[in-house]
Amino acid sequence: MRHASPVPVIATLVILMLTGFAGAGEPAPERQLSRDEMRAVVQFLASDLLEGRAPGTRGGELAEAYLESLFQLLGLQPGQGAGYRQTFALKGFQTHDTEARCGDIALEPGRDYMLAYLRDEARFQFDTEAAFVGFGISAPDYDWDDFKDADVRGKLLFVRVNDPGLFEPARFNGRQMTYFGRWRYKVEEAARRGAAGVLLIHTDATAGYGWDVVRHSWSGEEICLPADLENNLRLRGWITETALRRVLSREGLDLDALCQRSLRPDFRPVPLRNRFILTGRNSFRQFQTSNIIGEIPGRTGRRIVVSAHIDHLGMARTETGDRIYNGAVDNGSAVATMVLVAKRLAERSEPLRHTIAFLACQAEEAGLLGTRYYVDHADTAAIVANLNLESVPVREAARDFHGIGAEHSTLGELLRDVLAAEGLAMTRSFLEEQGFFFRSDQFSFALRGIPAIMLMPGTDYPSGVNHQAEYFRLRYHTVEDAFQPEWELDGVRQAVQVTVRMIEALDRAEEAPVMKPVKVFPITPRKQRID
Repeated sequence: MRHASPVPVIATLVILMLTGFAGAGEPAPERQLSRDEMRAVVQFLASDLLEGRAPGTRGGELAEAYLESLFQLLGLQPGQGAGYRQTFALKGFQTHDTEARCGDIALEPGRDYMLAYLRDEARFQFDTEAAFVGFGISAPDYDWDDFKDADVRGKLLFVRVNDPGLFEPARFNGRQMTYFGRWRYKVEEAARRGAAGVLLIHTDATAGYGWDVVRHSWSGEEICLPADLENNLRLRGWITETALRRVLSREGLDLDALCQRSLRPDFRPVPLRNRFILTGRNSFRQFQTSNIIGEIPGRTGRRIVVSAHIDHLGMARTETGDRIYNGAVDNGSAVATMVLVAKRLAERSEPLRHTIAFLACQAEEAGLLGTRYYVDHADTAAIVANLNLESVPVREAARDFHGIGAEHSTLGELLRDVLAAEGLAMTRSFLEEQGFFFRSDQFSFALRGIPAIMLMPGTDYPSGVNHQAEYFRLRYHTVEDAFQPEWELDGVRQAVQVTVRMIEALDRAEEAPVMKPVKVFPITPRKQRID
């Protein structure tokens, strides 16, 4: 946590004005970004003043206003008609004072489960039959259907996270998670089948993160697009493996044996005898939030979209002491990278062929909601590619670079060439085993068949310290993700350089990038604008 100060805002404005823009007809000299120039945006976004930048809060609105002002200062054109804001509605739910049991096994909130009740009911009772449905996957391309002909309508489903490939490398995509392993897919599939609720079974190995990450991420407001509530699913959340083991043991069921059975294609859902009963109180609201979009017009209507989400987790309800999730790396460093990319391109004296859209998107932490809305209301046929920036490392520069999702389109080959020219190796990220491609905003574009990639400096550091792995192990989605004045920010400088070079390479290319055949997630064909 860092105390709020006006210095970062002033620093940002002064730095941008002092460095200036290239004069008309003059090529912009390529200079090295200063440390102050890079730190200004990160420091402000991570200040306590913004209270964790949750959508629909004062801090979230300040983040939107800040990006809108920066885009104006940089001379970017409004990306939404006459303005920079793409405003849309969200629903928010905060579930309190819950009591849960399955049969005579009482469950403790926070320790045993974290959940949200998704209906406008101030007091509620959720009382239903339950079933264990293995991985909860229906994927014809992999000849896999955990549901068979079982009717799960109106039931609570206990669902394993990840997919069978984690345990049996010959299945699915081996240890590299598919979209069918992501917890959001499990929720979507449960809703499609008419389930009343879903509780995801947490283990560190299958989720890729500890219970504290779940507890922190689910301690605040659960946010949805209104359209996502047009189904029977009233409850979603997580349960610890230990708690579920107690529940099943009382019924004479062994969780380890059930998990082993769920690795077989002939697995069928296992109903529980006891009902799951939950009572509690609920706060709910509908509010508006905005993506902020600025553009550098090109000579054609074709667009390259550069994105970085501006939201984070807000403030914790249940903790004393430091309660602010400042989100300095997630995603302040990436937003700073995007702003500096925009600044460098705005300094060019000659326009690019493609329009470059800079999308400061909202509600990523709630399920990529801002980019989902953007893509749903865009002329996707005009979008050439998406370059997404996420949790850019803030320490020394790496000797390698990641293109998460590179294998899904010809952007991978383009990035490899760009990195070779920069003297960098292209390597795979340890985050890919955890399905990170499906967890950030590039995935909203890929789902529509738009080539998309996450750009991130790698993990081969001259010091020998893996700063990226250390961050995700110790500070990701905790209050410890706060700005540190001693950061070198060479990772940000590196990400700016590579992103600019990727945009220039895309702009020069004779052919647009294309998607490759994929099985690991479903693709909805592109379409023309619907609004």
